[in-house]
Amino acid sequence: MAKLPNTNLDTLIVTVNYRTSRLVTDLILSLQPEIDKLGKTHMVIVDNASGDDSVDYIQKFIDENTINWVTVVTSKDNAGYAAGNNLAINSVLNENIDIDRIWFLNPDTKVKAEAGTELIRAMKENSFHIVGSRLEDDDGTLQCSHFNFPGIISELSAGLRLGIFDKIVKKHLVRAEPSNTPIQADWLAGASFMVSNKYIKKIGLIDDDYFLYFEELDFCLQGKRNNMPCWYIPSSKVYHAVGAATGISDHRKKAPRRPQYWFDSRRRFFLKNYGAIKLIGCDLAFTIGYAIWLLRSKITNNVDLTKEPPNFLKDFIKSSFLFRGFSLKKLK
Repeated sequence: MAKLPNTNLDTLIVTVNYRTSRLVTDLILSLQPEIDKLGKTHMVIVDNASGDDSVDYIQKFIDENTINWVTVVTSKDNAGYAAGNNLAINSVLNENIDIDRIWFLNPDTKVKAEAGTELIRAMKENSFHIVGSRLEDDDGTLQCSHFNFPGIISELSAGLRLGIFDKIVKKHLVRAEPSNTPIQADWLAGASFMVSNKYIKKIGLIDDDYFLYFEELDFCLQGKRNNMPCWYIPSSKVYHAVGAATGISDHRKKAPRRPQYWFDSRRRFFLKNYGAIKLIGCDLAFTIGYAIWLLRSKITNNVDLTKEPPNFLKDFIKSSFLFRGFSLKKLK
């Protein structure tokens, strides 16, 4: 097993694995030609108690390919994406190793040429503290990679799914307009983004009271509130197998039932950052919008409702303020 470096790092790459070992080794392979371009670099992969052969498989791959810049750290339990990333970072910081920047990469990504160097260049030339990549399908098709913060209007829109309404409230939608040049964004897709040491010192690590989803929104929001806004860097290109690591994100596939942690994370984001009134507004807006969409879909019969997450409206209402109140206690 590769040991942690005994020297300060220019770049720390962190990845969390949960039963995605074959994807992780593909990610390592994609990083191999790029690693020397990132300065003194080390990658820490945290296995979030996968309970399968992940650790052995990844370690065997590392050993067989004589890779000395990757360390696998095992977590005793699966405490979520944020906790896994924080464990990776702390495993280095606890060794009194200084880090200039941290590159967060999903296990279901593969970096393209110069992806890391483009992020670093943008940070150095512009004094940016948090930057994100352009995410793509395997054929190069753009995935939405930078976003606006959600609010009452965007929640209503997400429920209604009505094109004419979206056009009217376009600037309030979560999905941001595509850009071929660097652009400031409210938040970045968590699959590939880089932060400076100063950002971590100012903001802290990711809030690990989120299990999965919405933690990157929270992390980016804290930066914006501290005059460290996000920047989207489209010249940094990363392939992302949407939903491969979680199974619930790809809108192009039949959706499974939405897990409870998604509802918990959404609720935490609004309640923690905006308070009870905003949570009430957002919950009501989405519920009303989605109920109207369901009714319209059943009347017109032009939507395949089997592609919707089963019991979604029922699950959403049960997880709303109506049943859960306004407690911010940790729920996992």
